[in-house]
Amino acid sequence: MVTAFFPGKFQPPHLGHILTINKIYNQYDKIIIGVTEGPPRVMSLEDTCNILRETFKYMPKIEIYPIINTMDNETAIPYLPKDWDVILTGNEYVVGLAKKYGWNYKRIARSKGIGYSGTEIRKLYGL
Repeated sequence: MVTAFFPGKFQPPHLGHILTINKIYNQYDKIIIGVTEGPPRVMSLEDTCNILRETFKYMPKIEIYPIINTMDNETAIPYLPKDWDVILTGNEYVVGLAKKYGWNYKRIARSKGIGYSGTEIRKLYGL
């Protein structure tokens, strides 16, 4: 059984996240979506987790896992889930953490298009 860990802030959850998770869904026995804290914040950690739970409620291999703190300054490291085999990311900083901590990782391409970028959506919020 192979468990994948897909961390992010998901601020806000968007079509790119959904498409990425749909693409990788059949490649793993379980996918833990780790939702971290930290700026920029459009919504609370709880609201973000609830949106993701509702979005993926018919995909039984997915677990939504709230994580205290942020990957950006490594304060989330003690709060990461313990039982995963590979970290999936399109974030080069997280790739660097994987190398530093000796984690098995796989780069996943970020989706492109209107509505596929958290940065783009946050600009609409004025953040």
